[in-house]
Amino acid sequence: MNFSLEITILVLFLAILQGSLPVAEAQPDGKGLFTAYCSPCHGKGAIGEDPASPSGGFRDNGTLIAPALNGTAHAWHHGPEILFGYVKDGSPATESPMPGFSDKLMDDEIWSIIKYYQSLWPERIRKIYEKNYPGGFVE
Repeated sequence: MNFSLEITILVLFLAILQGSLPVAEAQPDGKGLFTAYCSPCHGKGAIGEDPASPSGGFRDNGTLIAPALNGTAHAWHHGPEILFGYVKDGSPATESPMPGFSDKLMDDEIWSIIKYYQSLWPERIRKIYEKNYPGGFVE
């Protein structure tokens, strides 16, 4: 390495340490977070707890079955703020076992999970969602 390159690297390193040089923040891994926190109930690939009944339904004990989030059930009927609220605060339905994850996930991680499962929606569903909720896709 030549001397001027070493100086340049040192100056950049010091600038980063001092906070005077912006550093791109890594985006949360929505698929990985979904796998860790959501797929135990909503299934791998968001196919739902019972793939034969993607819309969910009720268990014998009266609690709700986790629906698919991949566009085959009803998640796309809800605007982004509602979807965010379900993940952050849990389901408001008393018969739902859906917990809130506000103590485990940061807001940007929740949005990344929503972005991930929105990416699984078929094009037809995506068009309807965009019509009903302009700008509702998480970017």
